[in-house]
Amino acid sequence: MYLASYENDKPCIIENLPDINLLNSLGLRKGSKVSIRSRQFFGGPLVVQIGTRCVAIDKKIAEQIIIKEVH
Repeated sequence: MYLASYENDKPCIIENLPDINLLNSLGLRKGSKVSIRSRQFFGGPLVVQIGTRCVAIDKKIAEQIIIKEVH
C-alpha cells in the first residue's frame, strides 16, 4: 500500500521509500510511524505528521512511499 492512497489520521509504518535526501532530513525513514493529517486540492501535497512535527510531501513522492497499517 502507498502513503498517498492511505486514510487520513490513521497511523502507519513506512516500509520503503525513495532514496531522496530531503525525506531523511524531514524525519521520513524506514520504520517511521506517520499519519496523513490533510491533503491539498488538485494533486497538491500531503501534510504528514511524524512524531510531533508536520511536514508537506509532494503527492508524487507520497505515491512512491510504501507503508503498512498499524494494528
